[in-house]
Parts: sequence; structure tokens; C-alpha cells
Amino acid sequence: MKPSDYETYRDELRLRRQEGTCTWLLNDNRYKEWNDVDGQAIIWIRGDPGCGKSVLSSFLTEEVIRGSNQLSLAYFFCDDKDERLRTADAILVNILAQLLKYIPDAIVHFSTEQGYAIYKEKTIWTFGMLWRVFERIINDANTGNVCIIIDALGN
Repeated sequence: MKPSDYETYRDELRLRRQEGTCTWLLNDNRYKEWNDVDGQAIIWIRGDPGCGKSVLSSFLTEEVIRGSNQLSLAYFFCDDKDERLRTADAILVNILAQLLKYIPDAIVHFSTEQGYAIYKEKTIWTFGMLWRVFERIINDANTGNVCIIIDALGN
């Protein structure tokens, strides 16, 4: 399984955004609380289909990076029209690929997975194997702060 073209999709969403929209989020108390937490925190943005959550998520990816140079950002936009872009495996593969761009040394967490140790590049990665790698990466003291944005998870 290979990562999707997540950057192109995010950029397409950014182009749909009208100038000045989405900035309300930066003044919302729930966002401010989430943004100020030092540690694990979740912000869940809900809304009806077509109300702009994906455009808002695209905006949020830009704001999170702008606000911190000490942060690794990974994001995924689920797509209910494409089965390959709405599975847990797809989400995790894309998140891991992006984290490796920020944290190249995290590749070591793949090589410690038992299946990889045996089969190397012929390894067929299961969700469980990828999840264990993900956990090792985010729990590694060298990883630093990580922000993950997943859009349309519940669609």
C-alpha cells in the first residue's frame, strides 16, 4: 500500500476557500483550549456533509504549521467516493509516510517490527503492524510534538 497524493488534495481544498473564511476557528474557545494543551488533546469538528469541514481542515493544516516550527504534522482527507481513501489502513499509511518526512530517523521503528525483520522489503504490512510502528514513533522521546488531522473520519 502506498500513500495517496494528500498534498494535492489539500491544496485543491485551499483553492476552494474564500479569502477570510475559516479564520473564525482561531477565535473559538474550543480551538484555543486544544491549541494551548501541552500534551495529548483532541478537537472534534462536526457538521453536516458539504458544510465546509474539509476546507476548514485544510485551513487548520496551514495554521498548525504556521504556529509551530517544533511540530510534525500529518493529515489525511478521507473520501467516501474512493474506497482506498476511507480505510483505517489508508489513514495509517498516509500518516506514517508524512511523519517519516518530518522524522526520518523514525524509520528504525519499522525495522524493529517482527515481520519486517524476517521478510524485509517483501513484508506485507498489516494494520496491527502499522499501528505498533505508529505507537513506537509517537511514544519515542525523540519524536517531539505531533499533530494529526483526519478529515471526514465519520462520513
